[in-house]
Amino acid sequence: MSNPILNLDTLCKEYGVPGASIAIWSDNRLEEAASGVVNLNTGVPATRDTLFQIGSITKLYVAAMCLQLVEEGKLTLDDPLRRWLPDFRLADEDVAARLTLRHLLTHQSGIEGDFFKDAGRGEDRIEKFVGMLGELTQVHPPGAMFSYCNTGFVIAGRLIEVAGGTRWDKAIRSRVAKPLDTPAFSTLPEQAMRYLTAIGHLGAPGSLVVTPIAYLAQSNAPAGSMSMARARDVIAFARMLMGGGFAPNGKRLLSEESVAAMHKMNVTCPRHMNIDAIGLATFLWDWDDNGRYETFGHDGSTIGQAAWLRYHPTSGVAVALLTNGGNGKGMAQVLMEEIFSARAGVTPTKAPEPTPGYRFDAAHYVGRYRNVMETINVTAKEGRLVATITPSPASAVIAGEKRVELLPVDDELFVGVTPGYTERATYHFLAGPDGGKIVYLHSGVRAHKRVE
Repeated sequence: MSNPILNLDTLCKEYGVPGASIAIWSDNRLEEAASGVVNLNTGVPATRDTLFQIGSITKLYVAAMCLQLVEEGKLTLDDPLRRWLPDFRLADEDVAARLTLRHLLTHQSGIEGDFFKDAGRGEDRIEKFVGMLGELTQVHPPGAMFSYCNTGFVIAGRLIEVAGGTRWDKAIRSRVAKPLDTPAFSTLPEQAMRYLTAIGHLGAPGSLVVTPIAYLAQSNAPAGSMSMARARDVIAFARMLMGGGFAPNGKRLLSEESVAAMHKMNVTCPRHMNIDAIGLATFLWDWDDNGRYETFGHDGSTIGQAAWLRYHPTSGVAVALLTNGGNGKGMAQVLMEEIFSARAGVTPTKAPEPTPGYRFDAAHYVGRYRNVMETINVTAKEGRLVATITPSPASAVIAGEKRVELLPVDDELFVGVTPGYTERATYHFLAGPDGGKIVYLHSGVRAHKRVE
């Protein structure tokens, strides 16, 4: 096998990634490497000590903190949120009254998931954000399906504040970062300033530019808008989960029962999606197709930065890859395949190939599908489907409009490659309970409701 550590420079160039950091835990030892630059404008080299934004990997930290509070008797998974947040409001009063923490941690709440309205930068920013949700509507009924929900994790962050008695930034440092001995882990710019930090880059490989906005809204911090870490910091967290709740330094962060709860399937994802199932925040995979989920982790994406964590407790292998632009997804796929097949005996699956000559009624799929983050307009041209993905004004800074040709796998599943990338993305057209008209287009791990 080629050495993924030695190949990082080559892969960064091949996939147009400005800078990357990788940490691998295998055979009870840590390997690390970094490549490229933290900023194309300055040319400062990335190092193993560089902080990258880890994005939604933060959600695993949120789940761990919630379970700590469950162990302490201060939270429960299945009581209504209003037990702790009596003023909690949504557009649908019935939903607001019966939502639970489990709904939030498993992305089954059905509320609009990418509400990124800025509630300011003070210590009360998360409280203020949750107070702004009164008009937020549903994409689907609670518990009906999995649809990725950043908003739900900000609400979970507010529960941590209320039940734990400590504001977000102090809570995550005292409950997770410090016990793990990862002092570089930062949730505020003034913390990250003590270290070398990476900036995101926007655009396709070959035409990247430094993002004009360094962070997503700070009030979305529990969803992953602000967290920055070294790759080895993320590995320390994964080792804690692989170690039954014990940190590498011997400190217990979680009980074995809580770790098992994070890894237990709560909801399955549409078949052949890039995630097989969801535990409590945790992504679950059955890479060896034996009917059991044996690989876990999470992805993270912010403005021009992307991160991946995968860990396989059976073999004790964990990988954290952090990048700041370009086709990091393609590079991550290559690295995960190489590392896990050689060291853990399992190989990540890919999106399926389209079925040559598959016949379908294009008119059945044509329409506009929407959530608060974007609108996908599916049109037919000479019997082929084309998806035009237009971000909402609030999301336009993250990505511009894209056009993707959709090729059929079967009647429900289509695949397409986003311009500038190499990996196929899945597009699931899901009918309603009666099995008739298409009601949802599920893509990018999110449900989009048909609006016409």
